[in-house]
Amino acid sequence: RNTMKKLIQVLLPLMISSQLFAIAGFGAYGNYDLLKYPSGSDQNSDGTLKIEYDGFDNAGGIGFFCYIDAIPFIDLEASFEIVGNYYKFTPYIASIAQTQGEFPWGRVSTYLTARKEILGLSIPFLAKAQWYGGLGFNKHTVAPVMTLDMFKSAFETADIESALDEDFSSNAAINKLSEYMMDNAAKISGFHLQTGMRAKLFILNAFVNARYTIAKDVIPGKSGFPSIWFGLALGI
Repeated sequence: RNTMKKLIQVLLPLMISSQLFAIAGFGAYGNYDLLKYPSGSDQNSDGTLKIEYDGFDNAGGIGFFCYIDAIPFIDLEASFEIVGNYYKFTPYIASIAQTQGEFPWGRVSTYLTARKEILGLSIPFLAKAQWYGGLGFNKHTVAPVMTLDMFKSAFETADIESALDEDFSSNAAINKLSEYMMDNAAKISGFHLQTGMRAKLFILNAFVNARYTIAKDVIPGKSGFPSIWFGLALGI
């Protein structure tokens, strides 16, 4: 009897917390963008001054999210994420390649999603699983595409050649270029479609989401991109 009593004392708070799962929760996730960022270039009229940059495949990052399950018919989810990758670039002066540099590309994004359960399974007081679909709005702050004018402005000179002649293997030059790009990041809005699965054991929740973001030129020349993320959250 004493053993059973102690077991009930331990499990009862968890069982009660489990029932409060339907109110809200918060957590963190890892995000992976399935994309191909294109290579490109920009040059002056006679082609003697030029900047070329490589593309890259995919991008990764982290995010934080919260959700509300207390609204009838739909659930709401809000998330904030930072995602990025690196690419190489090469300046040309008089058509001669200069010091190659490596530069970060990234986006800072917010998503607001309305979700609807498609299929749900549950074990009373213990576990719950759910397949859902949803859609919503998003906003992005995105590193701009490299241009000659960007280099001229970043290094505060009217002479593009002197800007291209910087030592881009040094942190000082890359930091100055990064600072300018952050101050002149593109602001883009769009919407998205999302589907995913959610599993709950007591107050711990696991999420796997597939999402397609429709937002023009987050990736240059593209109208959107897919991503997947896996997260863990605590129900409250």
